[in-house]
Amino acid sequence: MKIAIVGPESCGKSTLGMALATHFQCGYVAEYAREYFATHPHQHYSINDVIRIAQLQFQQETATASQYAHLICDTSPLVCRIWSEVKFGHCPADIEQLELASRYDGILLCAPDLPWQADPLRENPTDRNAIFERYAQRLQIGSTPFRVVTGLGAQRFTCAQQQISTMGIEL
Repeated sequence: MKIAIVGPESCGKSTLGMALATHFQCGYVAEYAREYFATHPHQHYSINDVIRIAQLQFQQETATASQYAHLICDTSPLVCRIWSEVKFGHCPADIEQLELASRYDGILLCAPDLPWQADPLRENPTDRNAIFERYAQRLQIGSTPFRVVTGLGAQRFTCAQQQISTMGIEL
């Protein structure tokens, strides 16, 4: 079983993903963009950087999936698709291909109901709701079941557990 966690910036994806992986004692794939920008300048990145991040994220996910029966993924190619569309006005074919090649048993879409927490890599403090709607629209046309996760702290974790259950996923 493989679950992806997606959503706008600063909506708790990483915290939730790590908590779920710990709780269910399963594999976890962290968001690769943070690792990438630790060694590449992020102030003037290009669409080629986003493509590379998507490729390396996919590679990490594939490698980790071969080691675990169950996997929680903090982000997916969908995140790179939305990021590309918002930042550059389109999604490159390379990212579209990765999105088509990615298979998840379920997707958790994190609502932007957490307070914004600024950090050097975050760019969109004022349009998180609009970006959330982009995710929802994109997920609605796909075939992978998805559920929205809301709430603060322990409520968010409990909501995620319940949403996983409503998708019929057992970890």
